[in-house]
Amino acid sequence: MGHGAAGTCGVTQRKRNVLRADALAAFAHRKEHAATRAAIERFCTLVDNAERHALDTISTEFTDALLDGPFYQSPVAPGEPPSVNLVFVQSRDGNTEADDPSTLGGGETDKHVIYEGLSRVAADAVLAGSRTVGDGELIFSVWHPALVELRHILGKPRHPIQVVLTAKGRLPIEKGLMFNAPDVPVIVLADAAVSQPLADRARSRPWITVVNMGHPSNIREGIERLGKDFAIHRISAIGGRSAATALITAGLVRDLYLTTSAVTAGHPDTPMYIGTHPPQRELIVRKQSQNGVVFEHFLLQSRD
Repeated sequence: MGHGAAGTCGVTQRKRNVLRADALAAFAHRKEHAATRAAIERFCTLVDNAERHALDTISTEFTDALLDGPFYQSPVAPGEPPSVNLVFVQSRDGNTEADDPSTLGGGETDKHVIYEGLSRVAADAVLAGSRTVGDGELIFSVWHPALVELRHILGKPRHPIQVVLTAKGRLPIEKGLMFNAPDVPVIVLADAAVSQPLADRARSRPWITVVNMGHPSNIREGIERLGKDFAIHRISAIGGRSAATALITAGLVRDLYLTTSAVTAGHPDTPMYIGTHPPQRELIVRKQSQNGVVFEHFLLQSRD
């Protein structure tokens, strides 16, 4: 009787894994289809100060043609915390939140080449806050075939590790695609008050790891643990605003990739940074499309 029950459970688990794999494959197909069919417009370089710094360069025929030159990122520094880049799109009036983010007007190049492309093509992990993760029916990865191939050339796994930052523990672990795709590891950086309950909920999902950041949460310690314990050396962070502000305040963000649209949109008074000590920005690159969308790369330096 006992052996029969165990066998049935094993079959059920295998069926669930197949369903999750199918869901991931279907999601990937939709994203890749959208990326290849998008009307991606080209940018023209207005400013390029990269030669002043020792930056890593990502350069392919495909991306150079669209961005009018290479894409830059800070190098990984041995013995330092992981190199973190932050990616945001804002409306012309500086708003970064909207019910539908596409209405902010970043455009297809921002979405498919920068946001879901070059900013994370070399990343070991993509980090987002729990509000950005939402119902979990997504995977933060690279989708355009040319960038998927570039990630392969760089020796990276198909999908970056998914890192989720949470203080309240309200995550859809039991049903969200992100948390139920065994081939895509998830690390949850959690406040001490919710880390054990989250670990208990994730116990049957060995691809999910919960990291206790203490109380109050110490995000710098959490990011440092990603480097020491999980060999994560480069992170692409995508918000929301609370997560972005915490990372900036902790002095962890080296590169800011900011796209500013040519339209007035979004919820009023929702800037990217909501802290009291905005970082110093040094402009590295400014590019503009014919539709007036501006892409800028800044190096960030925390104010003392």
